[in-house]
Amino acid sequence: MRKRFFWIAAGACALLALTTTVALAAPLGQDQPVTADELWITLAPLLAIATSTERILEVIWERWEKKEVWPNRDGVADTHAPDYVEKKRLRSHWLGTFVALVAIGLTNVRLFHLLGFDVLFSAPSMQIFDLGIGGIFDDFTWGSLIDWLLTAGIIGWGGTELTHSLIEGLVKSRNLWKEMKEVQSGERSLLDVQLFNQVIAPQLEAMGLTVTQLRQAFTALAAAGVSVDELVGSLTEGKAEEFLQQHGEAGQAMLTLLQGTPEQRGPEPVQLGIILEKITPNIRREILGA
Repeated sequence: MRKRFFWIAAGACALLALTTTVALAAPLGQDQPVTADELWITLAPLLAIATSTERILEVIWERWEKKEVWPNRDGVADTHAPDYVEKKRLRSHWLGTFVALVAIGLTNVRLFHLLGFDVLFSAPSMQIFDLGIGGIFDDFTWGSLIDWLLTAGIIGWGGTELTHSLIEGLVKSRNLWKEMKEVQSGERSLLDVQLFNQVIAPQLEAMGLTVTQLRQAFTALAAAGVSVDELVGSLTEGKAEEFLQQHGEAGQAMLTLLQGTPEQRGPEPVQLGIILEKITPNIRREILGA
């Protein structure tokens, strides 16, 4: 049983790789990733069709095996005979696929369509027909047909168990992707902090400018609506004085900081601009408040 599920899942993944372009970060085709609960809710109709298909097959075989009941009044003498079990299994797959094809055709519940995956051959130029009756039969393309057949095959040959496993796998993949991004983001933040503390802060102090002074100046400029990028650009171009004079008291305070005092000369604007360019936006927000 497990071996059969393995080959079915492997085949589905191979067809997925050949016919779709996958966006794991946004499994529903949105700019922002969805939560696991949203993914389960989105794919719930697919699981409902798989469950209904199994129940329909159970009713069909129950009537087939029972004597004096249409459509097989002779019934089945030995339902555990190896030959009968094998034939029943194979016919169940094909019958389940047919039931799933009908259900999907009526509901347009296609796996890759629900996930927002871009199935190949779905371009308008690949349209087969457009009946104008809604659902799957509007703007029907070769991509729609591929999606239809793949979804019906997964349900018909894998049943509820495989469908449930696929959904669960997608949820776990989505959570793993999110965790990987969070780890990478955390690692970048840590490296940024280390770069600031070990390289940039000592350079600022060597120029006679403390991190506290710079934070206060940036906070005041941000409150006055001054763009940090524009400030850094003016520093590196040697036009800091003209730029700051246009921004009232906050600009004047920063200019005073740059000019220094009679006892201690302020930092060189161009050199300061070059140093500030190395500070990432994340560090500007977290440490400098800009």
